[in-house]
Amino acid sequence: MKIKRFFSKQLRIFMLVTLVFFITFNVSTFSGTASPSSSYSYRFTVDSEGSTNVEVNFTSTDVSGSSWVVVPKLSSWNYRVTTGSIISSQNVSTVDVGLEDLYFYQAFKFSYRAAAGSFAMTVRFVFPNGALIIESRGIFFSPQIGYQQSSRGKAEVVFDTHLTVNSGNAIAVGNQAYQLTVINVHRVLLDPLPESFLRLQVEFTTSLLASSTTLTSRNRVFTFTSPETYVDYASNILNLYDTLYNNYARLFNVTLTPPIDVQFFLPSFNEFLSLGGFTPFTGSVAGKININVFFIRAVNGTIEVIAAHELVHHFLIKAGISPNDFLWFHEGMAEYVSITLVGSLGYEGASQEKDRLEQSASALISQYGEDFSYLQDWSPSTSPTNVGNYYVAAYYVVSRLAQDYEGIDYYKHFFELIHGVQVDNIDILTLYLSRAANASVALTLQGWGFSVVDLYTSPEISERIVQTQKTIAAVSPVFQPYKFLAEFLYRQALLSFRRGDTSGGTSLLQLATVIADLAPFLTLLTILVILGIIAYLLYRRSLRTKLQPVVPQPPPEIFPTSAE
Repeated sequence: MKIKRFFSKQLRIFMLVTLVFFITFNVSTFSGTASPSSSYSYRFTVDSEGSTNVEVNFTSTDVSGSSWVVVPKLSSWNYRVTTGSIISSQNVSTVDVGLEDLYFYQAFKFSYRAAAGSFAMTVRFVFPNGALIIESRGIFFSPQIGYQQSSRGKAEVVFDTHLTVNSGNAIAVGNQAYQLTVINVHRVLLDPLPESFLRLQVEFTTSLLASSTTLTSRNRVFTFTSPETYVDYASNILNLYDTLYNNYARLFNVTLTPPIDVQFFLPSFNEFLSLGGFTPFTGSVAGKININVFFIRAVNGTIEVIAAHELVHHFLIKAGISPNDFLWFHEGMAEYVSITLVGSLGYEGASQEKDRLEQSASALISQYGEDFSYLQDWSPSTSPTNVGNYYVAAYYVVSRLAQDYEGIDYYKHFFELIHGVQVDNIDILTLYLSRAANASVALTLQGWGFSVVDLYTSPEISERIVQTQKTIAAVSPVFQPYKFLAEFLYRQALLSFRRGDTSGGTSLLQLATVIADLAPFLTLLTILVILGIIAYLLYRRSLRTKLQPVVPQPPPEIFPTSAE
């Protein structure tokens, strides 16, 4: 009995092991899932101009199986099997393999059979702008790394000998950031890859300074200085500006004084993907338009929206709206106008940006409500940590005002009304927005958290403010200090209205208007008085000189001094 029980137990163990092996073998063979015995090895070779050769090697020791890898969708690529054979293959959407929908990529799914115990395949393609270089600095941002999770992965980047890696800025970006290993100044490595879906980002310097070219737009308003490598992209932006210019001029009711300079720039390593462009402001002057060169790699229309956005700032400043007073209005208008007008030209990137803003606005309101009071304190000198919310909120305010009235024509009417008028006060901005709408928008803005006084609902005050503004604006700056005094009284009147002192505000407006009307006469009178005082002082001085008694010379000494 003991012997029988022993053999029975051994038999059960043997059958169990056999069953597990059989199940494992069949799952591997028939379901085609890749096992940890398969791996993907990425090698990116970057030349001196940033063009990148991509080589992806897949190997497996499975008898047969299947896998998938992310490959370009809009450009050519190829694969070559060096060991074993491909049984079947197809290109599918990245959504079909459990990833997000990637505009530029698809998934190559394949089933394979090993030969002599292994399978090996190489995928190759060229990525023209894998690294972006401006002057002596560059950033490599890899094409998308993506493969079946059950495989192992590694990646390396090999740079041209003229390119030197900044070891402090070499990371892989997935669900989190991972530091790359710097093998030497020309090569970085990440082995193994901690995630199967990520990108590599590496900063470097170059000892080769590329030549640049300056292009001029057809209307002679814009000049674009660009490295030779990106000159075609610069030309496309100038063509866009030529197309948009007349539309912008009609919308903002002003024209620009050429030349308006444009250039590509490379942001800091940490702002590489988040900063699309910028236009510096110095007083009431807009500086050079700067566009992030990375976005030449984005969806068609993305960099066009960025360029159109920055151009709006130039027109707004020329129209008399300062970013120092109304940064929220600047950025909201720039977002709204750029996606509206670029979208009307059929660019896909514009509609994608609009969808992004609308979704972000819905999420923002869902979380925080429609209190946008923080926008009034937003200025070029502030740096909010959640600045993205500011852009979204500003877009929401500007776009919803347009939506409630006549669309973009609503703002065209607004800029016609403020032509030649100084708008540097939220109450005055609201007044003209109301006049453009033929209805008060003060309550709407108040509902969004803005602190504004409704000047529109009192027609007499509204008209008196407008007439006072026009009267002061017509006064030449040479008629000082009376133009300055009229402006001061006008601002004090607005403060009185904000405090609810309608009578005091009205009196100050009347006084400001009188001084503005009389400014030329008062200036002339002041000059005559000053000249008269100067003439009188000179006359008194000369008179004193004439009346001063003449002191005669002393008589000669009678007795000479005796010599000793």
